[in-house]
Amino acid sequence: MPGFLEKQIETLLHLTNSKPCQYVVINGDVFERRNPRSEELLAFRHILENITCKNIIVNRGNHDTLRKDGTSDTVLSLFSDLAHIVKDTETIRLGDVNFDFIPHYEDEDRIIADLKATKNPVFGHFGFDGCVSNGHYAYEARVKKWHFKKKPMAFLGHIHKPKIYDNVVVLGTQYSNTFGEANAQKFVHELYIRDGEIDMVKKPIGKGIRHVVGTIDEIEELSKKHKFGDFFTILRVKVDKLDSYTENKLREEIFAQYPIQHLELVFEDVLPKIESSYSPKGEVFTLDDKVINQYIAESETIFKKDELLEALKEIRDATE
Repeated sequence: MPGFLEKQIETLLHLTNSKPCQYVVINGDVFERRNPRSEELLAFRHILENITCKNIIVNRGNHDTLRKDGTSDTVLSLFSDLAHIVKDTETIRLGDVNFDFIPHYEDEDRIIADLKATKNPVFGHFGFDGCVSNGHYAYEARVKKWHFKKKPMAFLGHIHKPKIYDNVVVLGTQYSNTFGEANAQKFVHELYIRDGEIDMVKKPIGKGIRHVVGTIDEIEELSKKHKFGDFFTILRVKVDKLDSYTENKLREEIFAQYPIQHLELVFEDVLPKIESSYSPKGEVFTLDDKVINQYIAESETIFKKDELLEALKEIRDATE
């Protein structure tokens, strides 16, 4: 939307240049798409060129990887002249402490192996089973909390919701990207390294981009709580009924009264959301070889039957 990219640049430069530092770590997912647009590439170059600190490390995220298969090819390579780009797991010394940087791998066994091998603090771009993503959604992964050693600390990207789990710090995004992160407080994390020890200061971010959701009756309170005027505020208002005249009038009133940049009007849920705890005792649906062979025989495809069956065998072997 208009102004969003410019606000991203402004926010990130404010966070990195607000006080002197020796290193800036960007922990992955610089881009939303695997094939970012030219203006997005130029925007990131502008950020790197204008960060006061020139010791910049960028850890490859899943959104920065060119191929879905998780290979280390990354569009971040275009910025190797301005930052140290971590494409594969490596050790980097920050101050007098060695950190292991683990980028995103689709193969979670690789992440687990790297975690088991490390004796250093970690910067990683991955989540672990049970950590909270957007809202109350629990992330599912083969990487478990116990794969992280009690010491040293680990600092993770990938998961949008910032939270501390003992010695594992999920950094979260520095501004909300979607309404899945609505009404959330974001943080910047500063590390102080002295005599081999790491202290972390977690500071709330008071400007940038913020998605806000509420009803018409809640807007005034939300405006004060989330400081609409200090942020690029993207507001979603939930209403129970609407016609075109009412919608236009309501839009005009909200824009006139509150300093927001974007507004959505959506209908509230009429029926309550119910989470079912039902668990079937047996298999609800299965595909046997007869059904599969019939499907393959009747399908129009450039692949031979043997090729399709071999691919099916590989899928079965991988899931067993």
